Amino acid sequence: MSNDKEFKIADLTIDDEYDVISSEASVKDAAMKMKEAGIPDLVVVDKGNNVVGVIADFDIVTNLVAEGLSAENAKVTEVMYTIDPVTNNTPVAVAFTRMRDLDVSVIPVVENQELLGVATITDCWGYLPEKYEDLKGLIPVSNPRQFNYAFTLLATVLFLFFGGLAPAIGLAGFLKAPIVPASGPDLVTYYLFEARGGGSIYSYLTLQGDFGLFWLLLAVYGIVFLLLSIFSAFAIYQWASADYHKIKLNRNWHQIGLLVGIGNLLIEWLLFVLILLFGAIRASSAQIDILGVTFSGLAIIFLVAAVARDIIFREATSTAAKEE
Repeated sequence: MSNDKEFKIADLTIDDEYDVISSEASVKDAAMKMKEAGIPDLVVVDKGNNVVGVIADFDIVTNLVAEGLSAENAKVTEVMYTIDPVTNNTPVAVAFTRMRDLDVSVIPVVENQELLGVATITDCWGYLPEKYEDLKGLIPVSNPRQFNYAFTLLATVLFLFFGGLAPAIGLAGFLKAPIVPASGPDLVTYYLFEARGGGSIYSYLTLQGDFGLFWLLLAVYGIVFLLLSIFSAFAIYQWASADYHKIKLNRNWHQIGLLVGIGNLLIEWLLFVLILLFGAIRASSAQIDILGVTFSGLAIIFLVAAVARDIIFREATSTAAKEE
């Protein structure tokens, strides 16, 4: 696929489940609808279902809360932003420019006066022409697209190592505590699948007694944990690769990978907390493995960095300078 191709809105995956709100509604109605739907923006339509604007949570904060206005009395039309909608045939660069100039993140997509959904500035970014300069990053580079791609791959590999492989192979654990029953060494480190200390390895599958089911759950989720870590890394790689090669995707894989990766780490730590709370480990002698916390923290940092790579690199020389 040529990098010089001009992509249209039809090439994007349009969010067709976006919610709308009447132009006659109050800002409070809009805020409640955003909360119930778990979304940050609503398309504002009039009585004839024509698009008149977009109201975002940011607009409510800056144009209403900061001004001391009443959310019950103010209409959505008083705080929304107006932006010319796009159609399926609109170039992606045009949609991106409209959102960039207004510093907003959503633009409605209409066809024959009917609302099809919305496109986001993030969706548009991966489909801009190669000549479109990237001026938002911190570090100037000759080719932001290549640097973004390479950086995402590196950050994803580091996430997988620190977050998944390290506790699996025994480089960093979760807890340090005596083994139960008290036939082992005074202190062992609890990793993903087993506890190690005093030259011995204690598989969670062999730890029985009153808490046998807890240890079985921990061992089983260890396998799930590894699979979800790999899935998270693969999802972000798929997004980065598609963005680099300008391939259309039907899902926001970077968001899925981010949520799965962070949620997976939190669940694993929560299981060890439950092990402590229910007394499967002698809590009075237990302590958090500082190296394990550090590795998990690094994993989350690398995962977030992989998804937020666009704020790191920018075009070293603007297009205008190059043409001169």
